[in-house]
Amino acid sequence: GLDPQSDALLCVAALAIDLRGPAPQLAAGDSFEVVIQQEVLKSTHDNILLHGIGWGQQRQGQPLAQALEALAAWVADAPLLAYHAAFDQEVLRQAYRRSGLEQPIWQWLDMADLLPAAFPAAQARSLDRWMQHLDVQCVRRHQAIADVWATAQLFLKAWPLWQAQQIRS
Repeated sequence: GLDPQSDALLCVAALAIDLRGPAPQLAAGDSFEVVIQQEVLKSTHDNILLHGIGWGQQRQGQPLAQALEALAAWVADAPLLAYHAAFDQEVLRQAYRRSGLEQPIWQWLDMADLLPAAFPAAQARSLDRWMQHLDVQCVRRHQAIADVWATAQLFLKAWPLWQAQQIRS
């Protein structure tokens, strides 16, 4: 949902980007995706069509605390990359609060801030507009792992320009 204060977290996904070579590469085999078990099924039919997580999947998902513990273990101390990271941070903050777990302290990189440094003339302001501007295709927007993949693709497209500008932090 769009309201981190009241909407439940349905799924969390992540994908590793390997920076050890001459150019970053997506580590497709090093990914994370968990559907969160919902105690109360609040999703509407239209919402399910948007994110693709049906009521059956929501019933059979992992308990919230277990999913968040698995996410924390997978991320460890790696920085997190997101588009409009403050929203993702708040969604996770609320989820950790609801679960009773202490939230890890992660470093966040926000593609909404980083992309304009690589493409200052671009008029894009939303993830969809950046995807269109940089010709990034997404199998199904609004599914967690697909949005993660799209964000990572934007990172890969911007990387050479950041390097050329000697942007290192």
